[in-house]
Amino acid sequence: MNVWKANGLKYILLFSLILCAVASVVSLWSYSGSSASQSAAVRQGPSGGFGGGSGPGGGMRGPGQPTNSSTEGTATSGDKGTTAGNDTSSGSSGVAGDGQHRGPGGMSGNGSGMGGPGGGMGGGRSGNSSSAYATPLAIFAALFFGAFVFIAYRFRAREWKLGERNRGLMLWTVLGVGFFLRMAIAPWISGHMDLMLFRNWATTAADSLSGFYTNGSSDYPPFYIYILYVIGQIGSTDAFSPYMSVLLRLPNILADIVTAYMLYRLASKRVGFGISLGLAIFYVFNPAVFINSTFWGQVDSFFTMLIVGMIVLLVENRVGWSAVLFTVAVLMKPQGIIYGPVLFFELLRQRKIQPWLLSIGGAVVTTILVILPFSWGQEPLWLLDLYKGTVGEYPYASVNAYNFFALIGGNYTQDTTTLFLFSYHTWGMICIVLLTLFTWWLYIRSRKPQFAAAAALVLIAGVFTFASSMHERYLFPAAALAVLAYLYLRDRRFLWLAGGFSLTIFLNTFDIFYSSNSRDQYGIILCVTSLLNVLLFGYLVKVVWDCSKSTTIEAAPSTDRVSPELPSARPAWGASSQGVNTTIDR
Repeated sequence: MNVWKANGLKYILLFSLILCAVASVVSLWSYSGSSASQSAAVRQGPSGGFGGGSGPGGGMRGPGQPTNSSTEGTATSGDKGTTAGNDTSSGSSGVAGDGQHRGPGGMSGNGSGMGGPGGGMGGGRSGNSSSAYATPLAIFAALFFGAFVFIAYRFRAREWKLGERNRGLMLWTVLGVGFFLRMAIAPWISGHMDLMLFRNWATTAADSLSGFYTNGSSDYPPFYIYILYVIGQIGSTDAFSPYMSVLLRLPNILADIVTAYMLYRLASKRVGFGISLGLAIFYVFNPAVFINSTFWGQVDSFFTMLIVGMIVLLVENRVGWSAVLFTVAVLMKPQGIIYGPVLFFELLRQRKIQPWLLSIGGAVVTTILVILPFSWGQEPLWLLDLYKGTVGEYPYASVNAYNFFALIGGNYTQDTTTLFLFSYHTWGMICIVLLTLFTWWLYIRSRKPQFAAAAALVLIAGVFTFASSMHERYLFPAAALAVLAYLYLRDRRFLWLAGGFSLTIFLNTFDIFYSSNSRDQYGIILCVTSLLNVLLFGYLVKVVWDCSKSTTIEAAPSTDRVSPELPSARPAWGASSQGVNTTIDR
């Protein structure tokens, strides 16, 4: 009995970790041994997507399946979406020769037999999963956000009573359970049509990395192609070919865990173990994070990991390496440029030539190293042309992004449509300029690099909410950035913003992934989520305005107390922002 009393927590943690690991292994083993599961990665439910061409949108052929004579060499039109012909899939690769899919909400890809309305990279409605696992995921999300609100209120002025023992085991149990649960679930989720695009791109890259852009028709930037190349090489072996859908998700599942660990490490230096562990739990089991990497199969988790690393390095005055990660982010996703002003603001604040040289040098060298293998046989400005094509591919006020334009009925409305005096596109550009200037003013007003995370949060939340051509997943980094902003500025309101943005990200992604509405329908989820995003941005502006006052100072590391008391008996990080930032925890 004494042994259990002394080591009971350790045994429970180890048992939980081992149980999840065993469940993951059993799930993967069962998936490999099931004849039905062999095609699960390339098959989708009745809403369209992977599999046969009988459902809406025509579906997508799996590897090795012969080309349907009725579609080969023809162009099949969906609802504002088009599948170009000349599909020459052969062998076991499942890669089209030069078939290309374009539609509202879809990025062109060298996919095989893709059809239906807007099913590409932007999250078009027909490229969605069937309703499988929708109810358990919705229940889990409801429990998670309910627990978040309860804990945020219940423990806002209490101590986190966690002993000194088993702290490392607690952390690795949280991270390990999060990883193994994702690995156990991933094989059985058919995923979005994007997963098949990634599969085809991985196979194309594995066949010829240097000829990826000349042999195919992808408009995805080059950095992530390296990761797809490795996946394509591994997935081409007999041992791993049944697990291709898991391999495609694996980099982003790992990115979820790495990002949570980065947040924990940063928090452990500033707010103590109890809150640090709570923040790691918040990110690892966040439904908005879970649905993106494990259900949808998208790469926003990896992109967010780069952005978080960029901000942390910038605050630590490692400007050169921060510029390298920023460049990698832009070379992975065009929307990485949204975070460029933060680096620019900090370089201006330092008023030194050396940081500029380090940043420019790091960016140039990184760009050359990343694009060089793809540049043989290409025009000198091929990368610029690639980005121009990608940016101009979505000429809509909103592309399934539940934001201000969607709220006023602009989802999939041409961005050339006039709204009052100007077009949606012009209004979006005006908002971007004003937002950048406003963020710059806040950064100058703050006089400290710790404001970088808050500035990045304002930029991504503002651009997503008020710019045109936004997709449903562009807001994804906001949850992690809100946690970062709390850790640097120690204002508890950022935690509420982290929870709020997590909720809207989940609702937007869930609605698009499971196609509960027609894209032309002004649904209740669209309306509520869009309104919440507008209100959250307004609240964010108020918070960052308070935190940017020049009298604020960075809080020192605290103990495990959630809120050390001020002489006024008001909690230091739960009171007004003035109280938060002018008080050093003792």
